[in-house]
Amino acid sequence: MASMQTVSFSDLTVAPTGEPLTEAQREVPRLVRDRIRSGAPVTDVLDTMVALLHERCPKHAWTGVYLAEGDTLVLGPFRGPDTPHHRIRIGTEGICCWVAGNATPQVIPDVNADPRYLMCSATIRSEIVVPIARDGRVFGVIDIDSEIPAAFRNEDFELLSELAGIVAPAFPALPETPGPAAPASSPTPPSPKDRA
Repeated sequence: MASMQTVSFSDLTVAPTGEPLTEAQREVPRLVRDRIRSGAPVTDVLDTMVALLHERCPKHAWTGVYLAEGDTLVLGPFRGPDTPHHRIRIGTEGICCWVAGNATPQVIPDVNADPRYLMCSATIRSEIVVPIARDGRVFGVIDIDSEIPAAFRNEDFELLSELAGIVAPAFPALPETPGPAAPASSPTPPSPKDRA
């Protein structure tokens, strides 16, 4: 009888190495920085980021951002089919809310095997979620779904982490705007060198 291996959620912060990003994909951070420098409102910056990612990453079936409002994530800009999840409670519902509540990214190779997954579409097979955080505050998450099992690789993780770091400073520093404080004990995602 084979033993069943369990995976802790902390095991889902690392993805295997895959194909290098294309030139068009590597250009996304620069284009998002340019949009921020233009003085565009944060929602326009996020919409630009989501549009670029969805257009330049063919494995993305759904590309979007959820924004923290108190103890809730609210659907922000997205590309792909509409989702039934426009408002979800942080820490209690779904992978996105787990990421927002723990300030820890997650790379989910099989959404059907993850008890936190909130089904948006029967065709989705894998997901990657990265928090947008600054100064211990989570402002939202970048959420990508794919119809391909185990679609997301270290290169995707690094790109989304870079983008989260670029857009986080664009959020206003008003106390009522950011979402929950990141947990004091939340682990820092490993650096690319540590994952290699």
